[in-house]
Amino acid sequence: MTIACGIDIGTNSFRLLVAEVEDGHLHPLVHDLVTVRLGEGLGKSGLLVPAAMLRADAALARFAGIMAAYPLHSVRACATHAVRKATNRDEFLQRAEALIGPVEVLSGEEEARLALLGVLSALPEDLRRYPLLVVDVGGGSTELILQATAGNEPRVLSLPLGAVGLTEEFAADLESMREKIRATLAPALRNIFEGGMLGQDVSLVASGGTATSLAALALGLDRYDAQQVQNYPLSQATVGRLVAWLATLSPTERNALPCLADGRGEIIVAGAVLLQELQQALASPVLVSDAGLLEGILLSGITDS
Repeated sequence: MTIACGIDIGTNSFRLLVAEVEDGHLHPLVHDLVTVRLGEGLGKSGLLVPAAMLRADAALARFAGIMAAYPLHSVRACATHAVRKATNRDEFLQRAEALIGPVEVLSGEEEARLALLGVLSALPEDLRRYPLLVVDVGGGSTELILQATAGNEPRVLSLPLGAVGLTEEFAADLESMREKIRATLAPALRNIFEGGMLGQDVSLVASGGTATSLAALALGLDRYDAQQVQNYPLSQATVGRLVAWLATLSPTERNALPCLADGRGEIIVAGAVLLQELQQALASPVLVSDAGLLEGILLSGITDS
């Protein structure tokens, strides 16, 4: 039995997972999430602002304390869109590495492949229908990963669309937000579904905070339950209903909803609209995966160590 740790340094939230790993299966020991909003203001300034850096320091110091309690075989910490794009990324990386050790900055394509690895680790064989498209809606970017058949090399795309960035750019102007999303999605889907596959029935699996939060809301959970969320199907009608309802609430009211704590309510509408537009473009229901990038980071750390 191997004990390993994965850390996802995201644009909106930082996540840590410590788990026992046996034959590729994860048995979580501790999971922690801190809403850092590292990408605050990044779209305008190109910088990680001082307040966000301080929040990041506090979150990583907290993670370091958790990690110290376990005999870890491997630790892999990865940063995504916000650090990728920031002109002061070196300063952030120095501060982060002083707290938790080496931090890798993932390319969009690497991020996508790790998200697929994490999703497949928790997706039962009987639910693996091909072509399989995994979407991971993040704070700063959205990854699309297409696997045509079980043995095929996946095709990956990283799109400059994320729940934090869209919220900062458009706020409550959902029509303008939809126009940008559609203008970005249409060529991306034609690209990834080369050779006429776009008209086929596609199995759509969504990971990340947007999808899991929508599933929790659809289930009416009082508190988040990963087992109920894992493999939960979201129909187009359900996503449409949730988007319409959430858009009528203020950010404060959304933050007060069960499973939307830690500021998720401020960005959930943008993430949900993005997922809705993708779902409508493919005319497909969504299967929600609680596992994704974080699990992929942890598993890849074992493989590489």
